[in-house]
Amino acid sequence: MNTFYKVGMLLFGTLFAGSVALADTPPSLKVPDTHSIMSKGNLTLYRVQVEGLEFGRNNEEIDAEVFVTLDSKPDMVFTLRLHGDSPPVNTVIANTLREAYLSKTPVTIYHQIAPGRKNVKIHMVQFDR
Repeated sequence: MNTFYKVGMLLFGTLFAGSVALADTPPSLKVPDTHSIMSKGNLTLYRVQVEGLEFGRNNEEIDAEVFVTLDSKPDMVFTLRLHGDSPPVNTVIANTLREAYLSKTPVTIYHQIAPGRKNVKIHMVQFDR
């Protein structure tokens, strides 16, 4: 009975862990994850500011250092934190956005789902051809 219980728990754990690990994994690179919305266009603003200056008012207030806007969504501001505790990839994303702005290269930004908000956090940036 003890062996049956262990095998059952192992099987259940394997099935459960596999489904959890794959729950947010997109089926391909062309499909966003379930936590992002895609916005495409050319950057019309690239702003970098010192840490500690907040942007926006009330429920639109956001703590970030990089702000960009797209020609396709001029009323939205896409933001990125570069705090000391931010993931290193945020610096790569900031540099990628800067290069896209300078070269006028269209970008695809995947950002947080925040209904009714105009200031949103960037999750991913990609270039399409």
